[in-house]
Amino acid sequence: MLNFKKLIYNRYNFPAKVLPMNFLIKSTRKRLILPCYHIVSDNYLPHITNLYKYKNIASFKSDLDFLMKHYKPIDLFELINIIRNKEEASENSFFLSFDDGLKEFYDVISPVLLEKGIPATCFLNLAFIDNNDLFFRYKVSILIEQIKKINRKSNEWKLLKDWFTDNNLSPANYKSALLQIKYDEKTALDGLAEVLGFNFRNYLEKEQPYLSAQQIQELIKKGFTFGAHSIDHPEYRYISYSEQLRQTRQSITEISDKFKLNYKVFAFPFNDYKVSEQFFKDINSDNTIDFTVGCSGIKQDSVYNNLHRIVMDEYDLKGRDRIKIDYFYYLIKSVFNKNKIIRS
Repeated sequence: MLNFKKLIYNRYNFPAKVLPMNFLIKSTRKRLILPCYHIVSDNYLPHITNLYKYKNIASFKSDLDFLMKHYKPIDLFELINIIRNKEEASENSFFLSFDDGLKEFYDVISPVLLEKGIPATCFLNLAFIDNNDLFFRYKVSILIEQIKKINRKSNEWKLLKDWFTDNNLSPANYKSALLQIKYDEKTALDGLAEVLGFNFRNYLEKEQPYLSAQQIQELIKKGFTFGAHSIDHPEYRYISYSEQLRQTRQSITEISDKFKLNYKVFAFPFNDYKVSEQFFKDINSDNTIDFTVGCSGIKQDSVYNNLHRIVMDEYDLKGRDRIKIDYFYYLIKSVFNKNKIIRS
């Protein structure tokens, strides 16, 4: 279904754009949606620019205006109650969340949300709070930006080619090659940084891309809620079962304890693809968690407290188009009975 999905979202989405929202909501009977973002900024961000196209402030505000026109915003506690009682939303509702715990949630996003009266939850990576470390994909984006500056006839380019050859990667297609690097290969990125004379610690200290503990405390006082997003953002299908449990339990426990949270929620880093039924049984058996969220759009799950979100900074679409296409895609999948994830 993946290639078909890309076709729908990127090319054959005209029907979705012209269909009225009321029709889409009534046809799918999906009154609750969970839009999510990573970042909102008007600035050039080297650690993100090669990963996805993020929303600027004007686009973000436009998205929110669309959501407020068609839905009522609900907070984390309202969502927890809906899940615990296994209820359907009583009216058209949206729960807004943000991943990765980036400083823009404090500087840019929270003022807009407070102005519009919209609650939100931000999911944090334990290892990145206070800028103690940097997500390996952000390192990739930064290194791509550094490579772009290198003269192809310089000695530096020769050293770079040697590094790519030693790591069985193509220097000619360096961007795509680096974007293919996985979590368990991330130490190679530090070696490449050395070749380029780039220091990630200096970047963290200068740019401060993540929220500090003090900023998180301030945001909690203003009514925002926080959850865990793993320790250091691995893709779960590529790590062992025991590591999945460790990344989940440790991040939830330490973040909840650190910020004295009376709830425990978790957002899967990347996605929850191929996460087993046993995993959910284990994390739900000891009251580790209130609920988890993936990012498969408008989707049902065989695990009652694992919900799915619409990633709003995916596909480079206006918010209204992203949501309407998600509904349209849900209707298409209904024909093939493909709207529920069954865990094994």
